[in-house]
Amino acid sequence: MKKFTELAFISLLLLSSISIAQTKNPIRGFIVDATSDEPLPAANIIIVGTVIGASTNLDGYFVLGNLESGIYTVEASYLGYHSTQQRVTVTDQLMNPLKIDLLPSAVQLEEVTVVMEDQDDLAIRQSPKVSVIPIDAGTIRKMPSLGGEMDVMRTLQLMPGVKSSSDISSALYVRGGSPDQTLILMDHNVVYNPSHLFGLFSTFNADAVKRIDLMKGGFPAEYGGRSGSVLDVITNEGNRKETEGLFSLGIISSRGALEGPLPNKIGSYAVSARRTYMEPILDYMRESQDIDLPSYYFYDANGKVNLDLTDRTTLTIAGYWGEDDLTFDGGPEDSPISVGLNWGNRTFTSRLRHALGRDAFVSFGASVSRYRSKWDIENDGVDLEDAYDRLLDYSFKSDLEFLGSQNHRIKTGVWISYYEFLLRISHAGKDFVNVDDATANYSWYVQDRWRFLPKWELQPGLRLYYHEAGELFMADPRLALVYHYRPDVRFKVAGGRYSQFIDLISFGEGMSSFDIWAPIDETMEPTYCDQLILGYEWEPNDQLEFTTETYYTQMHDVATFNMLSSSESFDGSEAYFFGEGTAYGIEFMLRKKSGRLQGWAGYTLSWTDRTYADTYLNDGETFYPKWDRRHDFIATAMYDLNNRWDMSASWRFNTGQGVTQPVGLMTTYVAGVDPDAMPSNGRQVLNGELNNYRFPEDHRLDVTATWKHTFFKYPARLNISIYNVYSRRSYWLRITDLTENPVVIEDIKLLPIVPMISYEVRF
Repeated sequence: MKKFTELAFISLLLLSSISIAQTKNPIRGFIVDATSDEPLPAANIIIVGTVIGASTNLDGYFVLGNLESGIYTVEASYLGYHSTQQRVTVTDQLMNPLKIDLLPSAVQLEEVTVVMEDQDDLAIRQSPKVSVIPIDAGTIRKMPSLGGEMDVMRTLQLMPGVKSSSDISSALYVRGGSPDQTLILMDHNVVYNPSHLFGLFSTFNADAVKRIDLMKGGFPAEYGGRSGSVLDVITNEGNRKETEGLFSLGIISSRGALEGPLPNKIGSYAVSARRTYMEPILDYMRESQDIDLPSYYFYDANGKVNLDLTDRTTLTIAGYWGEDDLTFDGGPEDSPISVGLNWGNRTFTSRLRHALGRDAFVSFGASVSRYRSKWDIENDGVDLEDAYDRLLDYSFKSDLEFLGSQNHRIKTGVWISYYEFLLRISHAGKDFVNVDDATANYSWYVQDRWRFLPKWELQPGLRLYYHEAGELFMADPRLALVYHYRPDVRFKVAGGRYSQFIDLISFGEGMSSFDIWAPIDETMEPTYCDQLILGYEWEPNDQLEFTTETYYTQMHDVATFNMLSSSESFDGSEAYFFGEGTAYGIEFMLRKKSGRLQGWAGYTLSWTDRTYADTYLNDGETFYPKWDRRHDFIATAMYDLNNRWDMSASWRFNTGQGVTQPVGLMTTYVAGVDPDAMPSNGRQVLNGELNNYRFPEDHRLDVTATWKHTFFKYPARLNISIYNVYSRRSYWLRITDLTENPVVIEDIKLLPIVPMISYEVRF
């Protein structure tokens, strides 16, 4: 462990000294939104008339290096903004960072291209990333939504390679992986249960979101801790020039947001919040129809403050607070039942960013993420079950990025996490499970984006882990390669190993509030996946983009909870089964990126399977999990009718989910006992292979229309959305009722058509 820590920090110091020494005449600075001063990540900047170009990092920071003294013209561009040029004088003296303002454009602009010395007209811009889907807040706001709640996760579920298990689940099943195989970050902090209302809505308030990147696979070494994919969410920095806000009123919820500059222009802030008010609706239904219904609400709030300590140093403090609360009192008068459920996430993140020397950017971050759930069930005043689950993640991160070289972009860093895991479950006042454990995970990474030939870019990377429990060392090599065949055509390859040291105990869909995260202990092996991805990208013009990718993933030591376990400590040797899995497929996507009509169409053909040898799970034979859907077709469209009306629609068709079909019944006979007097009439279902039956294919159309106008001089929007337009209810569960004769098999279906309306005012 000592050697691992020394290696990580020596590499940081060494890279720092190299970065300070190498580049003598750089142009560096920030590219920001001219209306709000918010930084623009992944913006492009070139030196006009040369082959020198760069892209900004997440903080809008760039470095153009290896320049002789003289006067240069730089041109900056960003999708959705007007390009701008600026003259810069370079000397042998250290220059203060530039600030380049870009004005938003009503029509999205294509990235700038320049003619290379070899006359191949290769675009100088950020290197195309393998398997990355970037989405801005504007797209999320335009997409149809359930209940009038704009939802990040449901927008992502409309992308090729991303599936949901049902219409009421916001969980992401990415390229055959389970939800716990996706690393979910919000402002560089891990979020462990990103859902409200048992998965119906996600925790991400679209008003707080600035940009999201979904990395479906092949992600670089700077990301780790999960074996499948990464969802990186960055929230609003806040308007640095003027105060602005919004308030929205819907049928089931309201939300508001406010952002603006701090006093004396020392930074910015952004806050947002939302809350449901379903209680009166449920109370009315309970009283008018004399039925037992629960009382439920959720709320969440985001906050972010940016402080400019110097012209090169910024401190960011961000936080999230979300909670769900459900209570139920009902049942027969002689045996009343009381249920209380409460769960939620809280995160706190602080991050110090500093432009180091002439050509590097360093950051230090400390964060806390907490997920907690508790529930209690009483019958006639007697405790039946009480449970309390809490995961605390204390993390420290440091990153150093060297941007000064024209052909290299080197990044290295450390990530240290300390986990506290607490779980208590009692039945009838007696402890059934009592776990109070802690462990730590240390990781170090280094990666480089190297343009070794004018048309070739290579991104090698390595991530090393040390997991305290079991004293485990792991090494994850990563590699990506991009070949710019023509200015409009690119071929991409990526692969590597991806390790995971924390597992999710899930008790089924619709029960996400009961999900339990548990770090692996000394009795367990970490889950790891080996991935290979091949891709092709074609941009025939400024508006269209076609991509196709094929992938293969081999999964090892995939953990699943043993439902028959009697372990009180969740000891890995008893509480889990460990198996193997594969996932492979091909994805196609055609996207229109600009103009009055925008949207995309995608198709995925995929397979995923699991094998838990020598266990009772499917008798150790290979099976398809329920989220294995062979065919998946998606089409979305967003159309600006005029300056008053916008419309959007999404349609999805996919293979039905898997479900286990009973193949027979067994009746138990006890001498002198009538089987009809026994539980389930003495019957027991004999199941066949896991998920041996598929529900019918699933398809659904959602639409929304937005009327833009003014309300007492303030911009306003009336949004009308219809979920499941032709009311085709999808299948969810299959239930076998053994008390009936003959036995009744019932399929549970989900939501019919759901119209919603909301009204938003900005100020």
